Amino acid sequence: MSRATTAVSTLVIFLLAVNLRPAVTSLGAALPDISVAGGLVAAVLVALPLWAIGLGGWATPWLCGRLGTYRTVAVALAGLVLSLSGRVLGGAAPLLTGTALACLSIAVLGTILPLLAKGSAAFTFGLGLGSTAGALVTPAVVMASSWRAALGLWAVVGLLALQVWQRTPGEFASPQRASGATPAFALTIHFGLISTVTFLVMGWLPGILRGAGVPATTAGGCLALSMAMGLPMMLLVPGWTRRWRNQTLLVITLATPNVIGVTGLLLAPAAAPWLWAVATGTGMGSLAFVLTTISLRSKDSSLALSAVVQGVGYVIAGFGVLACGWLHTHTGSWRTPLLLVLAILLGQVYSGHAAVTRRTAPRRTAAPRIVPPLTVRPQGDVPEVGV
Repeated sequence: MSRATTAVSTLVIFLLAVNLRPAVTSLGAALPDISVAGGLVAAVLVALPLWAIGLGGWATPWLCGRLGTYRTVAVALAGLVLSLSGRVLGGAAPLLTGTALACLSIAVLGTILPLLAKGSAAFTFGLGLGSTAGALVTPAVVMASSWRAALGLWAVVGLLALQVWQRTPGEFASPQRASGATPAFALTIHFGLISTVTFLVMGWLPGILRGAGVPATTAGGCLALSMAMGLPMMLLVPGWTRRWRNQTLLVITLATPNVIGVTGLLLAPAAAPWLWAVATGTGMGSLAFVLTTISLRSKDSSLALSAVVQGVGYVIAGFGVLACGWLHTHTGSWRTPLLLVLAILLGQVYSGHAAVTRRTAPRRTAAPRIVPPLTVRPQGDVPEVGV
């Protein structure tokens, strides 16, 4: 594989990954200003992406088998563009429907990309950058224009990725169809609990701070800072995942900042909001850990592990997020939901320990290649893996 091919492949993986989170983080950043998203609608909007992403993850192997990898990615990007454009054209129903369809598209991309990237930091860093951009840019556009313009803006990013994908030369990895059972119970639970905390931060952090008396601009800035703090973690953690011999210690290390941040939000949210934002953002390294683990443990680039872990994990996270939103709606405070989040973090550590100590395959220690060359074909068949 030439350096030019590697560079192009890495850039495309990065650009595709950037589209995996703005649909969600932009919604969280604009949620307090969305006039049609009040009460229970807001709680559903935070939980809905997780269920949609879970369902989409299950469907991805079937789509790849029918359409081939190239067309599946193209269809997912087109669906993302159309749904992000349509969800801002009406009231609560189009917003809910568009968000669900956008997240179904994101699910397909998110299930395929870890296998295309083969553990590359281009994937996790692109995902983190997209999260940050959605949180940072959206409030500014809301203030300058409207929440509709702020949410609709991200359709343009998806359109750019679609155009690049359709014009990309070179070769890419094509995941194989899932075959046989994939034992991944502990890893699935671990992914689900990590996703619960991650989406709660993305969806509710501004609301928690504003409810404590923090000005709206500061609350939005804290969300942006939280997402930004996740960027270096998304870049560094894939390498740590390969090199750390004591994986349980890594799981605890990555969960600790979230424990600090959530405890601060529980006890004194307005006292040091920037500190709590830094802590919760740093804790997002756990997501990079589990995504890299999925990639490294997927045998022969099969979609089986990615589809199972992400599909079931996101559904679990959806119920966790909805439970926290329901508790907030019915108690009128964030105390009980945040106590539940602390319990979830304890479960995250335990499930992470179980996932890294009950291996189904030896840990790979060799330095990975960024993106291995495999041909993406627009035909309906699924290409063979060629290393």
